[in-house]
Amino acid sequence: MGDDVHRDDAFWTITVLEPILVQGPDPTATAINDAVMDVATIPISSYVEGPRVEAHHCPDCGADRGWTAFGHWTDPARLVCPAGHTWTPWEDDPA
Repeated sequence: MGDDVHRDDAFWTITVLEPILVQGPDPTATAINDAVMDVATIPISSYVEGPRVEAHHCPDCGADRGWTAFGHWTDPARLVCPAGHTWTPWEDDPA
């Protein structure tokens, strides 16, 4: 490897063969748990596990695999699905 491997202007691509799994809050579980905590008459056993895991998908066609991730080292990653739709995942909530 040379010294220029991580230059700011270096372009990279990665083939994403399997789904990217994302863990996030489950709105239904959050609502149930809020009710359990707010109303003392609901038994604690009604508490629901909150996080859910789901596959990240193309916002246009729903594809969850076969993407190409690409970008420059200093920029957010971009994804392109097999149908050619391109987007920046997690734009409003970067990891």
